[in-house]
Amino acid sequence: MRDRYVKAVESYRGRSARAGTALIVAIDADTGDADRRLRQFREALDQAGIAARSEREAIVHLIPKRNVETWVLCLGGRQVDENTDYSREAGIDELIKPAAIAFFEWSRLNVTPPGHCVPSLLAAIPEVRRLE
Repeated sequence: MRDRYVKAVESYRGRSARAGTALIVAIDADTGDADRRLRQFREALDQAGIAARSEREAIVHLIPKRNVETWVLCLGGRQVDENTDYSREAGIDELIKPAAIAFFEWSRLNVTPPGHCVPSLLAAIPEVRRLE
């Protein structure tokens, strides 16, 4: 993961000078927390001697706590927590497209996500706004 991240950031930076480019990195936090993954990304860049992600770069980190199915269910309106493993939830595939639409809507400026939104999904919203 760390090597691939460093290579992806280098590719993004090389291309973004010539064309409108974004890098979207999605990785589950598993049973850890999203901050651990963010530290791993920063450390990987630091160890490779590469500058950290700047505020103006369109490098987006999407880090669902536990697994992405948590977000899919949450975006579908279901009350979920970030400790339960929802990866084997029946019917998840049919919920992906509506979840993507909900994520787009929740990410729009001046939209307040509903109260049942889990913390890692709330943290993803300002991340995707980096693409604007």
